[in-house]
Amino acid sequence: MEKYLSIRVQTTLYISIFFISLHHVFIYLINSSTLKYVFGLKTSEVLSIYGIASLFGICTYMVVLKRGITDNIKKHLYLATSIEIVCLTLMYYFSVYQNVYIFIGLFLVHQLITPYIMFNLDSLFEAYTNIKDRGRCRGIYLTVWNIPFIIIPLIMSALSVNKLPIVYLISTALLFPFLYLVFRFIKNPSPLDIDNIKSKHETVYNMLKAFFQDVLDRKAFITQSLLHLYYGSLAILLPIYLHSVFLFDWNKIGLILAAMTAPFVLIQIPFGNMEDRNHNEKGLFKIGVFITFVFSALVLFVNPSWAENTSFLLLSLFLFLSHIGCSLIEISTESIFYKHVTERDHTALLMFRMARILPYSLGIIALLFVR
Repeated sequence: MEKYLSIRVQTTLYISIFFISLHHVFIYLINSSTLKYVFGLKTSEVLSIYGIASLFGICTYMVVLKRGITDNIKKHLYLATSIEIVCLTLMYYFSVYQNVYIFIGLFLVHQLITPYIMFNLDSLFEAYTNIKDRGRCRGIYLTVWNIPFIIIPLIMSALSVNKLPIVYLISTALLFPFLYLVFRFIKNPSPLDIDNIKSKHETVYNMLKAFFQDVLDRKAFITQSLLHLYYGSLAILLPIYLHSVFLFDWNKIGLILAAMTAPFVLIQIPFGNMEDRNHNEKGLFKIGVFITFVFSALVLFVNPSWAENTSFLLLSLFLFLSHIGCSLIEISTESIFYKHVTERDHTALLMFRMARILPYSLGIIALLFVR
């Protein structure tokens, strides 16, 4: 019965993750374009907003770290998601009526709420998965999470820049099936499962010290930070770069983004299964780093003076191949980390999540170089 419940909950979690990812990807891909082209902000101003938002997200994690994981995860998911619904609805309104200051304030609130939602989903996932299947489960998790990164750019390829605000309403609507699935089909984990991932340390300093003293945790944190620095740079700057330098509209930008993220859907489940069998995470990681470096470098040699179709095809190809490498890095890192973190405290989960938003704080530093 417990096994059946775990499988049922895992399946519901995967479907829930799909909906929350649909919601997330819409916002993730258009925020920078909205700030730059709807509100007319400079690239340096966009970077500074992302940097400040990242610091807000880090503060969220520090508060959660201090207060500890809650026993009633579903209640906190409901409250956080409800705030997100209100926030995104207002972001649509103020993007249409051009109030940039209120919009930026709502954007910062959105950046506070999203990490907390994802941390609670991670906690549920940890409680309902077995360490022996962790590579396979993380492969499915990442594949389900990444499917919208292909679907959404294709949908958005039909949009022009001036129609971007409607995306905030679409994203809001996708939160309702997510809420229904979580509250209809998922129970709160047992107190014993929650206790297994609660912190064993009393102070935030001791929690962080224990985390960074662990070699594997430290390496996973650094790898995750660098990987998401790469992702974040592409998410914020690539649409702006393609529109302003290559003069592509969203019909082509969306197709390039879809091609770029296709490897995450195509290869992460089979490689996750392979890692459970062969435990060759380090080998896959090295191959992934090499592929990512080579094809990311080739992207820089594509010249906007070339024929438009040539530039479009080469950018799509090189970004697709570079993200084959990224997907290998991601699944190998996550497989090692989530096997290692089982039955340890929630500090590791929080820090691994924090590594995903920490690179955005570099947007503030980038102000020194971007005009």
